[in-house]
Amino acid sequence: MAAETSLAELRADAVRRAPNVPDFNRVIEDAGLQRLAAYYAYTALIAGVVSDGDALVPARWPRQLAEPMKGMGLTRFAPRSERGLDAELTASEQATRRSAGRQFEFAQLAADLINAGAFGPLCGEADSVRVVKASDRPGFDFEMLAGDTVVGKCKAEDHWELVAQQLASAPHGDDPLATPASGEEYAKKAAHWLKEHGISHGIARSTDLAVGFFPLGTTIGVGTRLVRSRIQTGRQEADALHRLGVVLRSLRAQAEGELSRASR
Repeated sequence: MAAETSLAELRADAVRRAPNVPDFNRVIEDAGLQRLAAYYAYTALIAGVVSDGDALVPARWPRQLAEPMKGMGLTRFAPRSERGLDAELTASEQATRRSAGRQFEFAQLAADLINAGAFGPLCGEADSVRVVKASDRPGFDFEMLAGDTVVGKCKAEDHWELVAQQLASAPHGDDPLATPASGEEYAKKAAHWLKEHGISHGIARSTDLAVGFFPLGTTIGVGTRLVRSRIQTGRQEADALHRLGVVLRSLRAQAEGELSRASR
């Protein structure tokens, strides 16, 4: 009885201190939007869309970052400090953010995702892209290839928003920049996420991309969809590992049985 009384008093005190606490659905939505805002800032930074000095100051964002942030309702969730940004990033993403070669790492990751089909089919006759150094500015371009023939070219950094959405949707523990090979492995898995759990709302821009535009859809509930995407994809990966474990245990039992029979 005393415990129940204490809990009731604690609840009453909490209500007095914070009378307008959001419901759980609102908390989940805001958590997803906070993560998405952090990855928008991070990806725009490593793509070269925004500088170090401006990435965490909304008043100094270039139009390429300010407009998508505003359109998605992300501005108020954007990190305002390096510590706040790093809280959402993996260890290797934090290192990439501080790396002098971050624009190339971004371009290579974006190319891996495009070539794995993570953003849908390529435009025109192209069947793949490759990263080349830009000849008219600092940074990198994508050469669009049909076989070995170059059929087009576009700026790598113009794909930053697609990459940001993909990174934000990744399940906990997936780190595309951990090793040189991990970007390709991440891209293979990411090709399925867009189809099954994708959060993409469409990229409302006039620049040329290597892939087709997504249909422009609603942004309502995008934070919740992002959180759900991470949970569902993580659960699928856990199920796959469990099935692999079952197979390995079965193989081990078979091997032990064969060894036992051979030793008789």
